[in-house]
Amino acid sequence: GSRAHLLRETLKSLESRLDPERFVRVHRSAIVNVERIVAMEPYFHGEYVLTLRDGTKVTSSRTCSGRLREMLK
Repeated sequence: GSRAHLLRETLKSLESRLDPERFVRVHRSAIVNVERIVAMEPYFHGEYVLTLRDGTKVTSSRTCSGRLREMLK
């Protein structure tokens, strides 16, 4: 939803506890539920702009884009 949650831990720690079949790290500062992605548009140099169901736009990093493409096949 539109709620925000404040966690005092690293994203790496959070990522290790999430289901890898449902969540993917798309940037060093973002983890996304793949079921919420409605559009994936190419950006620059292997990056993508992801549009989520609620209209939020997230830019993926080049290093995380490979895993993201694999999960969305």
